[in-house]
Amino acid sequence: MAEPSLRKLARLSAETTAPRRARDLVAQVCAAWHGEQFLELGQLVISELVSNAVLHSGTVIEVELRLEGDRLMLRVHDDGAGLPVVVPPGQRMIGGVGLDLVSRVAQSWGVTPDPRGGKDVWCVLASTRNPPNAF
Repeated sequence: MAEPSLRKLARLSAETTAPRRARDLVAQVCAAWHGEQFLELGQLVISELVSNAVLHSGTVIEVELRLEGDRLMLRVHDDGAGLPVVVPPGQRMIGGVGLDLVSRVAQSWGVTPDPRGGKDVWCVLASTRNPPNAF
């Protein structure tokens, strides 16, 4: 029988404090769900995703955390236009490393346009306790 998934949603204002609030949320959820193995990478990734949403969308941000077995899924939704992409190193100005970092540490990641407007940027982190499997 499959393990039930645990899910937490939060809405954040597009303010400079949003990445810190998102990191705190990851810390609280990891402690409550006994998912300490996701804490460090989860905080790093959510900080990057929320920072991008604050910088590029300026809209209310929805954060979703979902634990399913040995995987933690993180999703950040904003109502901003445009889709984020990984910027090649030779084309970066100041910054521009967030999604590259996410792509390197996540088991999988992507951007899903929302038909109602905006998009979801998501990633899946695999437990460091177990070898990765398909999500």
